[in-house]
Amino acid sequence: MDSTPNFPPQQADIEALYELHFDELVRFLGQRTHCRDLAVDLVQELFLRLLSRGTTIAGVRHARGFLFCAARHLAIEALSSPRWQVAAGDGDAPEEAGNDDAPEARMAGIEAADCLRDAIDRLAPRCREAFLLHRLDGLSQAEVAQRMGISVSSVEKHVMRALALCRERLAQRDRP
Repeated sequence: MDSTPNFPPQQADIEALYELHFDELVRFLGQRTHCRDLAVDLVQELFLRLLSRGTTIAGVRHARGFLFCAARHLAIEALSSPRWQVAAGDGDAPEEAGNDDAPEARMAGIEAADCLRDAIDRLAPRCREAFLLHRLDGLSQAEVAQRMGISVSSVEKHVMRALALCRERLAQRDRP
């Protein structure tokens, strides 16, 4: 008799993806957040969201690409949301052995998050609202449009404007 648990198909698929891509996603997010502990938390959050929303990946052609895109969005959320700052801040977690630049990397991540927060704060109110609803709350552009009472095209323009400003501010910060 088979002792393997009988999970619903989408849960089994997501769990298989978790096993297959966990380490790679942690490395990917660790490079973006400069904090391995935060990266682990974000990968777990990503899969928790997929499972809790009943997301099915059966129709997704490139599941790995889907996961990395979702992880990148979650990293943006982490760098711009106070909810994640405790995890990325000066916790009690010891530095990784042999990682002499960890304090500088952590500081660079904190500075980048501050820069993104500043950029988002400078956006026009409707632009900021559309951007945060889409990127932070995870609503589709159509859902944002419906909630705000504007066209999908307007939401797209707001999100593009916000992303452009964020990129510009980060580029300015990185210039000598």
